[in-house]
Amino acid sequence: MNFNRLKDFYDKNGSKILDIKPGMYIEIHEKDIETNRIWRFKCLVIKTKKTGHADGTFTVRGMVAWVEIEKIYPLSFNNFDKIILLDEYQVRRAKLYYIREKVGKDARFKSKITAEKRDINLLDKEAGKVKENKGKKKRKK
Repeated sequence: MNFNRLKDFYDKNGSKILDIKPGMYIEIHEKDIETNRIWRFKCLVIKTKKTGHADGTFTVRGMVAWVEIEKIYPLSFNNFDKIILLDEYQVRRAKLYYIREKVGKDARFKSKITAEKRDINLLDKEAGKVKENKGKKKRKK
């Protein structure tokens, strides 16, 4: 399949390819077309597949009504109302399958984001343009 044709199709329809990584704790607001309501879901991103491509997917794991569920979403899904970044954890693996068996304190992660990056909508175009201080500025003498 021609990737450029697929990317042009998604650009023409106004779809945005999300920048989501494993270890992000997000809140998904998904529009349900049939019932016309918004379904909220707090979850951890376990894996991403074909990041940056129009046909990529990401797998999330979260709890709904005291039941752990996993869902697979496309990276360019039009039914998202908003996606809020709650936290981003420091992980060393690209696929976090081992978290399925962990319970309680074993399932803890260390946070790596600052307060400025929390609670931003990942669907906004300005969301990725958060200024970061890379270090001390050099003074002119």
